[in-house]
Amino acid sequence: GTVFYITRKDIEKKLKGIEPEEGRAKYFIDIGGKNYPIKQALSQTLNLPGIAFSSHQAFAILQKLGFKIIEKVD
Repeated sequence: GTVFYITRKDIEKKLKGIEPEEGRAKYFIDIGGKNYPIKQALSQTLNLPGIAFSSHQAFAILQKLGFKIIEKVD
């Protein structure tokens, strides 16, 4: 597979000016007071479709980069 090298700043910069997607996401990260679905954050940064990786992978990567993962409570 392809190897990607990204930082927390890469993600923050890529999402600046982009609105969070609406949908059924369960996990989010907060950037600039906006809650972005974890798969949106990663797919925007890597220029990959969300189907290219799982929520579990996105969760682990973002957590490793120091993001606090927010769980949506119904």
